[in-house]
Amino acid sequence: MGDVNFENAKRLLLDSSSRVREAFEQCQFLFKKIKWKTVSFTIPMVPEPSHRPRLCGYRVYVPGAAKNQSYFDKNMRPKLNNLFINTPCKMIIDIYCQTPKSFTGTQKILAEMKMIRPWVNTGDVDNYTKSVLDMMQPNEKRNHIGIMSNDCLVIETVVNKYYSTTPRYEVIISYMDKIPPDLMKIMRLDK
Repeated sequence: MGDVNFENAKRLLLDSSSRVREAFEQCQFLFKKIKWKTVSFTIPMVPEPSHRPRLCGYRVYVPGAAKNQSYFDKNMRPKLNNLFINTPCKMIIDIYCQTPKSFTGTQKILAEMKMIRPWVNTGDVDNYTKSVLDMMQPNEKRNHIGIMSNDCLVIETVVNKYYSTTPRYEVIISYMDKIPPDLMKIMRLDK
């Protein structure tokens, strides 16, 4: 199967004016100049999928989210040297769920070797991902600072679920260092 977007772009480029083609070439050049930074860290807590939002009076809240944010802010953020991401980023999240006590010795070894993976009654991968992303975002009401201005900045994710006798989240974030002002202007992202 071909890349539909590439074919669309090719067709649009052929039908474009010379001014549009020049702007496109300038954008390509500027995109190549963007440097990406990478940070990786482990959140040493038992992974739990995010709960459904609840309504309490006129306030919507997610059970457990405030506790997770507080833990992250107190224990993880200081280790990340005041990292604050406000540019597009890509994430790899490895979720290490608690190995079931019912596993045999053989099953435990196979689980640690990533051969037996969680897929039954462990929670949906999107809800685990939401838990991680919610921890990282600011919550001004609770004086939570966070490391990412908004999870809408995440443009790509790879999420894996594993078992481990050492439950945790392992996170790798690659983010754009700085977006050239000319590119921001062309893309109409400047404020």
